[in-house]
Amino acid sequence: MVDQTASLERVTAIAVEHHTALDQATRLVHAIAWTGGGTSAFAELMTEQRTTLRMALSESISLFSGTPEFTSPIPLLPRPMGTFAGFSRDVLPSLAGELCAASRSLLEIAGFLLDELSSAGKSDRPARIIADIAFWSGEQAEKLRERLLRLPPGKILSASLAAYWMFGDHVDDTADAEPLLARVSAGDPAAVDTLLGVQHRVADLDLGARVNAWWTMQPPKSRMTSLGLPGFGGLHGLPGVVRNSANREFLQVEQGLLTHDLHRLGASVMWQSDRDLPRSWDRVNGQLKRLEKIKSAMTPVPGYPDPMLLGFDVTGQGRLTVSWGDPDTAQTTVIFVHGLNTGLADAMTSITRAQLLWRQASTMAGTPVACVTWDGYDAPLVDFGAFSPDRNAHLGGQALTAFCLGLRAAHTPSTSARNVLIGHGDGALTVHRALAGRAGLADDVIIIERGDGDWRPESAALRDVATIVNGSGPR
Repeated sequence: MVDQTASLERVTAIAVEHHTALDQATRLVHAIAWTGGGTSAFAELMTEQRTTLRMALSESISLFSGTPEFTSPIPLLPRPMGTFAGFSRDVLPSLAGELCAASRSLLEIAGFLLDELSSAGKSDRPARIIADIAFWSGEQAEKLRERLLRLPPGKILSASLAAYWMFGDHVDDTADAEPLLARVSAGDPAAVDTLLGVQHRVADLDLGARVNAWWTMQPPKSRMTSLGLPGFGGLHGLPGVVRNSANREFLQVEQGLLTHDLHRLGASVMWQSDRDLPRSWDRVNGQLKRLEKIKSAMTPVPGYPDPMLLGFDVTGQGRLTVSWGDPDTAQTTVIFVHGLNTGLADAMTSITRAQLLWRQASTMAGTPVACVTWDGYDAPLVDFGAFSPDRNAHLGGQALTAFCLGLRAAHTPSTSARNVLIGHGDGALTVHRALAGRAGLADDVIIIERGDGDWRPESAALRDVATIVNGSGPR
């Protein structure tokens, strides 16, 4: 007959010694859980596995009439400072090592408990649960090590790569972004259109991070296939240089297609009496003029960095997003959101403002600065005194949120780089709506009162904004 007291002592000793087997791995993953996506999901899963382990050990003791209590909560760690923060990739080999060690020790414990419980005629359920946790830990360690080998070189890992590459298996994909990105890799233009629709509806707030992780891990051949797809440069989360290259190429293609349509419609107007033909000709002609305006805006200006075309659309009210300086490497990235009566009709005014601010800020900063003029929504238009700024701001806030999250994903990881949102006039309402919908979009927010103001280089208002952007003026 088995000595129940002796069994209780042995099982209790094992439980006390090994109930912390998953603690260090759980601490490590909680330290990077702020990256979101699959990382935060994996952190929750690690917590569940740790709890299950302790419950199984407690159950094995209670089967011999013991009353164990294991209490040591995992501390909640704050997100690192800075919108563009990353983390040391050394965390990941350490995490894989801890999981591997836990797998080995838990397998031994499971075997010991199985023998002890079977000899005493007790249920072997706790042993089976611990064995399952051991196998799971080993599988996760193997996956982490395999993906670590495929990561690009560098000591700091971006949040997007952690969330959607290293731990991508653990994240939900309600918008079916991953299958769509796989289709983009295969050269499917319809998949780009669908992804742009998901982005426009803000159906997946982390789409920019998904896109960035996907692009970073793509082989060169797949990248070349994707670059030529129409509208590809409109996807948030792609590096700025990639978006600029893809958008400029798409601009040329669009101009060629619209020129062909204009000639075709012009010939048709001469020989047909269809009332819709003149209107169609006017629409296409207007879009061509907008393309010419964009091309003019993209002309390099002496004394300034070459402008980067981050997005455009010549339909409807029009869209245009241009950056002076690389927003992926800048120490200060400024996003300028304009108000009334902007869009492609007033594109040069918006671009000139961004140019002037870039010059002021760069002169004062001494570090790389990027100034983005963002006309990525239908800004309110004054039309006989009737307009709806609230609705425009709501839709604009969603679009601005998606854009900012894409910039965050594409930026080189940094704890010192800053993102600044400037709302001018009614653009301030759009900035407010964006900030209300998602925390952590900007390190600083600046609001400029209504009115066109004076945007000459020596303007006091402009100089004050540049001072605040670079941290040397009043907050």
